[in-house]
Amino acid sequence: MTNTITTPGTEPRLWLAVPAVSFLGIGIELLLASVAFPYAVWAGVAGCVIASCILCYQAYQKPRRDLVSLFTPLFAFLILVIPNEISSGGVIVQTVFAATITFLAVRVEKVFNAPKLQEKTMKQMLNEYIGRIEPLLAVIDEETGHLVAQSLLTYKFGLYGNAMEKSTEALARLDAITPRPGTLERALLILRERAGGFAESRVTTNPEHLFTEEDYDDLAVRLAKDQVEDPTVLDLDNALILLYAVGIETSPDDEQALEEHQRFIIQILEGYKEKLAR
Repeated sequence: MTNTITTPGTEPRLWLAVPAVSFLGIGIELLLASVAFPYAVWAGVAGCVIASCILCYQAYQKPRRDLVSLFTPLFAFLILVIPNEISSGGVIVQTVFAATITFLAVRVEKVFNAPKLQEKTMKQMLNEYIGRIEPLLAVIDEETGHLVAQSLLTYKFGLYGNAMEKSTEALARLDAITPRPGTLERALLILRERAGGFAESRVTTNPEHLFTEEDYDDLAVRLAKDQVEDPTVLDLDNALILLYAVGIETSPDDEQALEEHQRFIIQILEGYKEKLAR
């Protein structure tokens, strides 16, 4: 299973606004205090409060959230706005607060700005697989797609005789397609052979039909040789996923039925979840 990466959510230089606004407010306070302005202290308070809000926004937009930074506006209100022993410290307390939130801003940018890996769901992987085999799907006509879909659905319902018949009909139609989709041909042969075994109440342990190395790029589950426990099971699973992809993309008449049984394919992919994650 592969992963997606979430990119940073804010401008990389936004953190600079935190020290700029907070210390600017303190500077304006000192300037106003020098001319004996009675409300000079509120310039420093306003600068720190606004800067804490900027820090909160910065932290909220990051892929990973820093709870301390998210709550800095609350801390600013409790420490600087509400009258208390701490707020009476004036410029000294404001300077310490501004330095603290500056440190937090740098910390958020350096530590919490790292891209976050998000695990893909099996449905996302299925959709990406369908997109990856678009060249193969492009040569399949609607009638062939319908037979492919019916091969899969009848197999899913345990109608193995019908699955063999539909697979044979689909294989016959591949003769008219150029270039011949070899991977799809082998998927149908694998399904027909397994269905024939089940129809006779036997398990196919040494199958005649297998995928080849040239099919690798068109398969959904691609594992290293040391990860494959049972090549026969892996081939069947890849065949079922491929037939589903072909059917749902090329046969409008079967789209709803295949969507209703998508969970069947998702469960196959989930069986390889840990191995695909390596």
